[in-house]
Amino acid sequence: MHDESLLKVAKGAGIVFIGTAVGMLLAYISVLIIARFLGPEDYGLISLASAVTTIASTVVLVGMPEGIVRFVSFYKGRGERGKIKGVIVSAIQIVLPLSILASSIIFLFADSISSIFKEQELAPILRIFSIGIPFYGLYYIFNSAVGGFQEMKYVVLARDIFQNAFRLLILVSLLILGYGIYGAVFAYTFAIIGAPFVAFFCLNKIFPFWREKAVFTRKELLSFSWPLMFAGMLGLVMGWIDTLMLGYFLTAKDVGIYRASLSTASLLKIVPSSFTSIFFPVVTELYSKGMHEEIKDTNYAVTKWIFMIVLPLVMLMVLFSDDVLNILYGSAYITGAYAFCILTLSYFFISIMFPTGQIIKTVGRTKLIMLNTSVGAFLDAILNYLLIPRYGIEGAALATGISVLTVSLLSFAEVFKITHIQPVRINYAKIFTASLISLSMIYLLTRQIKTSIYILIAMFVLYISIYFLLLLIMRTFEREDVIVMKAIEARTGIKSEWIRNVIGKFV
Repeated sequence: MHDESLLKVAKGAGIVFIGTAVGMLLAYISVLIIARFLGPEDYGLISLASAVTTIASTVVLVGMPEGIVRFVSFYKGRGERGKIKGVIVSAIQIVLPLSILASSIIFLFADSISSIFKEQELAPILRIFSIGIPFYGLYYIFNSAVGGFQEMKYVVLARDIFQNAFRLLILVSLLILGYGIYGAVFAYTFAIIGAPFVAFFCLNKIFPFWREKAVFTRKELLSFSWPLMFAGMLGLVMGWIDTLMLGYFLTAKDVGIYRASLSTASLLKIVPSSFTSIFFPVVTELYSKGMHEEIKDTNYAVTKWIFMIVLPLVMLMVLFSDDVLNILYGSAYITGAYAFCILTLSYFFISIMFPTGQIIKTVGRTKLIMLNTSVGAFLDAILNYLLIPRYGIEGAALATGISVLTVSLLSFAEVFKITHIQPVRINYAKIFTASLISLSMIYLLTRQIKTSIYILIAMFVLYISIYFLLLLIMRTFEREDVIVMKAIEARTGIKSEWIRNVIGKFV
């Protein structure tokens, strides 16, 4: 049964990895276009508007997305279809009125909000962004329900492919037509407006819930979700307080440089997002059946793969931070290199601890998530207030790093206390050693030559080749890793037989 659960996670992860990678690449191209062609100041204004509306959108969701995933997965495991419909309808009845109210407030008070950041050009941008808040809420309800059914190809379609491709298409078209910053703003808004229609189409293919008679469980859903509302809100404070305080203490240009570094570092989320999108509903279904040992084994396998993939990328990004920012954004953004290194390391810790943290939601202890995030948000706000005036964008990055590490360690400790689950094994030391040796060899080579985009690509290929060879020599791979590769190949069609054969000789 352990292999069956691992296969399910791996197949879902393969789909999500490709979809998330393509989606984040499309989103990142949009960021690059805005940052390079509009400049740091305009990109900073868009980031501030996005911060305000994203926080508002998360508040009105009242923690429903994760509650929907949890209960849809739970009732799916028990075959209670009426309760699944009740979860979806209840979420709509709660979220839609709140989102319309939030949209109206931001639209009416946009001038007052803009005056806080001393950027009056922000007001019309805020009004346009606010229109998308109700659509944002509906999208998350429908797409979370799809995720609860563990149909990750549809989640990827609505979340990653449609939104990002549609936004990029409109962005390029409007910029060519000369609409400047408002072309970018409308591109983001139109993509959000279209997203719930795609998500609803996908949900209706999986679960035509109009045919079912709803069995409402609002009390149970709200009891699970309301702590996640505060956790989500406080999590967004952690995610956006640096941007907001940079806008308050410094300038829109500083915000733009910082957000460029943050956007690049956040590309690391592709890997953990690919696995955890399917990991949470799978372990929730296992939990509903009392399969605790399977949860432990699946958590280890998923965390190990995330660590193995992310670590070498982190080391490269830190080593070549100046070159990465210069090549992607231009010389105006190189001043963000130190902040970029700090943020990259922060996302590394988030990535490897994220699967274990999801188990808190699986066992229904959402108040712990609220408590952890409260600690992190308070710490983040205090550190940003103290560090930004003195250290600028590096202070904002350091505040973010310390706060996310604190939250991750708290979640890790709580999961171990409640379930005795922790994914750490001796193989992690082997992975770290292989990556460090590979990095040292590449660093010595690059000191002898002038770097360029082509040299960086060549060094990356060589680095990964040496890293993979060392993983084999150190016998880092296990039987479960071959299962994961087979499952990903079966679902995605990406051939890996020769790699599996090589790995199999060293298992």
